[in-house]
Amino acid sequence: MNEKLKITYQDLSDPKVDEVLARFNEEMAFRKGSGGASDELKKASLLHKSWFNLMIAGLIGAFIAWALIEPHVVESDEGSNSYLVLMLLTVGGFAGLMIGSMEGILARNISRALKAGIVGLLIGFAGGFISLIVAGMVHMIVTPLGVSIIGPEAAYDPVHHFSGFMLAVITRCLLWTVIGMTVGLGPGIGLRSKKLVLNGFLGGMIGGAIGGLLFDPINFVVSGGTFETGVAVSRAIGFCVVGASTGLMIGLVETLTKESWFLMTAGFLKGKQFIVYKNPTIIGSSPKCEIYLFKDTAIEPFHAAIHTLRDGYELEDLNTPSGTWMNGRKVKRQRLANGDKIQIGNTIFTYSEKEKKFKG
Repeated sequence: MNEKLKITYQDLSDPKVDEVLARFNEEMAFRKGSGGASDELKKASLLHKSWFNLMIAGLIGAFIAWALIEPHVVESDEGSNSYLVLMLLTVGGFAGLMIGSMEGILARNISRALKAGIVGLLIGFAGGFISLIVAGMVHMIVTPLGVSIIGPEAAYDPVHHFSGFMLAVITRCLLWTVIGMTVGLGPGIGLRSKKLVLNGFLGGMIGGAIGGLLFDPINFVVSGGTFETGVAVSRAIGFCVVGASTGLMIGLVETLTKESWFLMTAGFLKGKQFIVYKNPTIIGSSPKCEIYLFKDTAIEPFHAAIHTLRDGYELEDLNTPSGTWMNGRKVKRQRLANGDKIQIGNTIFTYSEKEKKFKG
């Protein structure tokens, strides 16, 4: 058994060596927490990325609200301010409606879309009311303070005084931060997920602040520095930016804080990512499931469950005829590891989780 192992140049140049190395690299990628995404998975549809579809949802919601109210706003009319208030409430409500329902729409789960969307609509309107109260408090505190610092002439003439312009921007930013907070709460409350509530709150707060900061600069540019012409267009762009930035930040916060997720690599929603939020998370063909898989006759209404453990996650088959398969092997209950391939019916997922850091 002391024979030396000889490897020739011909052996190294064998195409099979590259195949083995490719499989090894993919295996190491799984272990390091990258999810082992192949080139095919990396090219997943942009529409399935939460930051993108929530950004579009927020933009559409805000634009619809503007389009409904703007025709009734007459700047010379004494009642125009009431329409502007209504627009403010409607933008928050419709942005919440679209952001809340987007996940259900993409997953073709109408009941989930309706539930989260309606909750988002109501909470968005509530956020508008709260923001008006906050706006009054802000004006009572910030405006007198700003006037005392920069003087009344600058404070009430933002067109000709940069300090007055910045005072208006700061005030608007505070107002839209509150609206963004409430708009982002809809999906989490509608789906009864504490994690989604927190993600929506943080993302909406950041997005609303960004939109609020950009609103007046956009108005300034569109009006040619007068704040008098192109007001309707300014409002349209400004509100759309607020809605889009709120949805974008909710999606980014969700992406950055996710701990475990499934990427569908084969199935009707190929390329879609499902983040594990609830314990247990149920997979099946029923719309009541957290991961709803339709158009697959081999999948039972309640097919499998994902259980959250203290230090990981576990997959359980719910006594189904076709079974649940992991890495080509039929399983009853099995702990999940980075890079596992799960097949349920004709649908295949790749499981990923963030690498956990243990304290020594």
